[in-house]
Amino acid sequence: MAKKQRSVTLTFILLRFAVVMLACMLLCGLVWMLCFTLLRNTGVIYQGYVSNQQAERMLAEDAKTFVSPDEDFLPEYALFDPDGEVLESNKKGRKLENLIGFFQETPDDVHVLRHTYTDGNTVILRWYFRAEFVNPLLRDTLPPFEYLWLTVLGMGWVLCLLFNTLWLRRHLAARLKLFGEVSEKVGAQELDFTVPHAGIREYDQALEAMEHMREALYSSLSSQWAAQQEREAEIAALAHDLKTPLTLIGGNAELLLDEALPENCRRMVKTIAASNDRAKRYVASLLETSAGADEAFDNTSLSAMFDELCLSNKALAEAGGICLQIKNELKGCAVIQKEHLLRALSNIVQNAIEHTPEGGNVYLEGNMLEGGWQVTVRDEGPGFSKAALHHAAERLWRDDTARSGDGHNGLGLWFAAQVVTAHGGQLELKNRESGGMVVIKFHRNV
Repeated sequence: MAKKQRSVTLTFILLRFAVVMLACMLLCGLVWMLCFTLLRNTGVIYQGYVSNQQAERMLAEDAKTFVSPDEDFLPEYALFDPDGEVLESNKKGRKLENLIGFFQETPDDVHVLRHTYTDGNTVILRWYFRAEFVNPLLRDTLPPFEYLWLTVLGMGWVLCLLFNTLWLRRHLAARLKLFGEVSEKVGAQELDFTVPHAGIREYDQALEAMEHMREALYSSLSSQWAAQQEREAEIAALAHDLKTPLTLIGGNAELLLDEALPENCRRMVKTIAASNDRAKRYVASLLETSAGADEAFDNTSLSAMFDELCLSNKALAEAGGICLQIKNELKGCAVIQKEHLLRALSNIVQNAIEHTPEGGNVYLEGNMLEGGWQVTVRDEGPGFSKAALHHAAERLWRDDTARSGDGHNGLGLWFAAQVVTAHGGQLELKNRESGGMVVIKFHRNV
């Protein structure tokens, strides 16, 4: 007994994803902090409190007049005269306007400092508690370092989420692909395989259900195949057994023809002999089909083939008191299996003759179509039942209440449909007011 493979739940996989995701984000944050410390220790950046220290140091010197700071001075400042005119500033534009606003109205902001010198000039200082670049050029051209560094942390977390999500998607998609592979094999009826193991409990439960379906379908198709093989063997045996009585019938018919018979009797014996020969050809065809033999496609005159079809069925029609109405408008040639096609069309014509009452007509027409040709057989019988219109061309189908009781075994129309399909044609059953009609269309160019 095969060892049952281990599976994990989908909940476990999602929980593992969350734990790995959190660990990756923590690791990313740790690396971020270490790099921040390294940049600070190597003098690339100032810490956040340096700006406040510089501002307080400037005011703590208690100078009588304002002394301009160097370029390493981080706070924003503006120097105003007693009339409110700006004398000096390290900022322009909107930031300078903000400093002017702080001069006009002292804000309640701990990050803004105000000092008036003995000469009457006033300085406004605004500082930020944030890390800044030590290099003045970087401070002027780039956003504040702390904002950039937080953006780097955010991007790192986004990448962690992206990579982990892609891993989870790939992991689950690889398992979901198993369902598609199993469905394709089942759809193609390639059932001799073992449904794979996904490793996820919920997936494996679904795959196990598909395995039960595969086994049931495999068993059903195997039974159908065996039944079909048995049926074909029975047909082959039946065809083989028919050869002996048909030989006896043909031999006795030939002996009767050697006798001095009245003309009407001689005509009936000839009909028996012709029908016997046709039956022997059908038996030979069944044996060839059972043995896997097949007739080659040859270029054949359509008009001559149609004439041969009419001639081979004329005696049967006359014997039943049926008038065969013929209209042959076929032209040119087509690549066909002549004997197969003649037998198929003869099955249809004989079916029409057998279901037409004595004194009736069977209409046999051959016409050309655009890109093909057509044969139409119409009788004056009871027509096809509703069920026969859908199933009469199926193998061994005999449940036809409108045209039953004739001893047929359900092979005639089935054989005709198979041959027509092999020739790229279509067989269609219809009903008209006067009886049934079979239309056979061939789309192969002639």
